Amino acid sequence: MHSQVGCFKMEDNEIHFVYPISWITVSPAFTDFMTKLFKEAKKDITIADFASGEHDRVPSFFIRHLPRLLGLQDESIGKVYVYSIDLHSLRLDSLLGKHEESHLLDRARVVRAKIESMDQDAAMRPAMTEFIQEHPDTAIWLDDFLIEENRFPPECFDLGVLNNDIIGYMLEYYQTHSDVIVGLQKVRSSIRTGGLLAVTMPCSLYVLNNVAALEKSGFEFLEGFDVDLSTKEVTFVEKDAEPGTMSRLGHYTLLLFTAK
Repeated sequence: MHSQVGCFKMEDNEIHFVYPISWITVSPAFTDFMTKLFKEAKKDITIADFASGEHDRVPSFFIRHLPRLLGLQDESIGKVYVYSIDLHSLRLDSLLGKHEESHLLDRARVVRAKIESMDQDAAMRPAMTEFIQEHPDTAIWLDDFLIEENRFPPECFDLGVLNNDIIGYMLEYYQTHSDVIVGLQKVRSSIRTGGLLAVTMPCSLYVLNNVAALEKSGFEFLEGFDVDLSTKEVTFVEKDAEPGTMSRLGHYTLLLFTAK
């Protein structure tokens, strides 16, 4: 069941077209969580874009635009570092080139890893490592750990993103449903307890109960939203909503979970 929230109005309306992930700011839980993180003194905010491919919109949004949308312009606020994680080297190298053109390499990272084994094997692309070594002032603790250990440590991210039905993509990639759960459990172990996971456009490729799969993997459903892109009307998505009602044509659906 969907219950109406209302119409969401934003001063910079075109940002929704360029960065669909920007609809995440309709969530009070998300904005409260991120505002608190930004205001923590000298806090480095770490975000994972799992199975990112070569798409640069998630890191660009969180690094460049989110603080402004939250009304945080102070230079003393925490800095966002986004780690794009994917198995395909060519996609990551393409993404790294986009980050270089956009002057985002000081905050955006590209890491080759399988989701199900990223706690054992994860490596920055060589050009990424080279950039950090040439600009050591841009490195944070997680960069140092990755370069030295070639893996992600437990609970290293504040926020994780599964963008554009990644769980459906995983269902296609893995042979069995149980393998999907293993991958999602590794996603959970990489996000700190109390951190958030954002799932966008669930069921747009494959109709799968994302809520059930994630709750089996150590997450708790927090809230969900559906946006009618033609009217900008925003409605709540309930925990027990039918998967087939999500991410319909002309809609943008977002689910938020807490790492238990």
